[in-house]
Amino acid sequence: MNESDNIYAPPYEIIDGCLYYRKISKQGEQYIRLCNFAPRIVCEITVDDGTELTRRYLIGGTDEDGRELPEAEVAASELEKMEWMFNRWDASLDIEVVSQVEKHIRHAMKSTAKYAAKKFVFAHTGWKQIDGAWEYLMPGGKHDVRLHGKQQSYFLADGDADFKILTNLLRGKYLPMEIACPCLALVFLSPLNEFLRQVGHEPKFILTLLGRTGSMKSTVAALMLSFFGIFSATDLPMSFRDTANSIIHNAFALKDVLTCVDDYHPCSRRESENMKAIMQTLARSYGDRAARNRMSPEIKLREARPPQGNVIVTAEFAPDIGESGTARLFCIEMKPGQLELMKLTELQESASRGKLTHIMTAYIDWLKCTHLCDVDSFLHEVNETYQRERTAWRNRLKEYRIIFHNRIPDTLACLQIGFEMMISFLLTHHALTDSEAEDMKEVYEAILLSHAARQSDAVQEDRPTHIFVRKLLALIECGHAVVVPINDASGILPANCFGFEDEEFYYLFFDSTQRAVKKFCDDQGEGFTISTKALGKALADEGFINTDGGENTHSKKIGGKSRRVLLLRKDKVRELMGG
Repeated sequence: MNESDNIYAPPYEIIDGCLYYRKISKQGEQYIRLCNFAPRIVCEITVDDGTELTRRYLIGGTDEDGRELPEAEVAASELEKMEWMFNRWDASLDIEVVSQVEKHIRHAMKSTAKYAAKKFVFAHTGWKQIDGAWEYLMPGGKHDVRLHGKQQSYFLADGDADFKILTNLLRGKYLPMEIACPCLALVFLSPLNEFLRQVGHEPKFILTLLGRTGSMKSTVAALMLSFFGIFSATDLPMSFRDTANSIIHNAFALKDVLTCVDDYHPCSRRESENMKAIMQTLARSYGDRAARNRMSPEIKLREARPPQGNVIVTAEFAPDIGESGTARLFCIEMKPGQLELMKLTELQESASRGKLTHIMTAYIDWLKCTHLCDVDSFLHEVNETYQRERTAWRNRLKEYRIIFHNRIPDTLACLQIGFEMMISFLLTHHALTDSEAEDMKEVYEAILLSHAARQSDAVQEDRPTHIFVRKLLALIECGHAVVVPINDASGILPANCFGFEDEEFYYLFFDSTQRAVKKFCDDQGEGFTISTKALGKALADEGFINTDGGENTHSKKIGGKSRRVLLLRKDKVRELMGG
């Protein structure tokens, strides 16, 4: 930079490669050196993180010997104080001991902004309306998208889409169809999240791959994520070793893509509690699409940052997160030896060369050309399809006499939409015939039905009422609890007596029984936090107890004494236990 090319506004100038301040006083004109270099704003960067815009500056310049300084990116809030300089530049650069020197340097640098380049950067992925058109933001696209850490593995690349890879996946060449089909449905559902959200039907579930060590859960998850970048089983975006806050922060930035939280496998009691808490947070965040409200240091409500994409969780066993949490999961079981390594290796090699990203790029382009040219019609179509599929799945589950949580049909409707869109995409590109597509849909519906039945059973098992009954019987079986035949109730009762029984009922001392079951669950590292009052109401609602007279407990004359007991029906207990 030549001194004749001074880029600073008065009263700042470059003299001998250093920044000076020209001070005019009664004593005349005086030049005060501020620093032994000439810093300037090279680029002004506006960052859109999905909720707010922030500004950053790329600072460069020259030192007093004319050498170019390494460029440093600085947040606008850091610019005034010069700590950033000492952290990013070497010790040969220094500022003078002058009154308000930092403010002078900052003011001088800000005066160079009119010569700086302007750049707009997105710190999130997914769909965004830009200049009236829907654009899919991803690293590698035409817009500058910057992600951090392991999220930098996300990108989309142009290239010839090899649809045979996808059709072979669907046909079970690389993975068993009962694993591949629902996973692929989630992959192709993920870019639709924005539009499902607009019609109030954003996916509210977590696809969970369950299996012992060696079942290659993480490998399958990495392959599914490789439609949005290049991933392997050892560098998945998130894990249960991360904090819950960092996971939710990243889940907000990863909009309209698929991500993974890997390796739920608690060992110690402390680790179990920590991982279970993270899993609860995930289930609530993805299951409700809501985030905790937070206040800023200025006591202002910050914008909520809920998850905006979809997620696969890998776990060695089903997390113990209660009925409500389990209802937010959609579990697929995997077993060691179930996958053929030779075939899997072939798919991994294709993924490592970006072949799967080429398919996703083609899918995004197809969505833009086929559906997003008329967004209102597309939203109407998405809404109608969701409503139709949810009703169809509800009826199908009833037809097969599957007792299901209300969330299950919602989940199945979303997975049906993802699968149908993928099939439509392949038909458009002549990668499938109509008859092949119909056969695949039929097989897929049978697979989903099977998974839904197992998931419904898991939700039922996590009901507090079912846990209470199972644990009570376990306590009785192992001798930690005793129920005395009602005909023998006149004698001295054992210290561990929970009540009485006859052919029809267990007559339970409810408060002490509930406390014992809770302690039993706590000792086993399982959660049982429901109160006695809430448990009694749930038992009554599900028909487990006799509620004649409208009360959950009754005063009964047993063994010559009036006792307050809960009448647990043995026929309902046998039905639950399959006896």
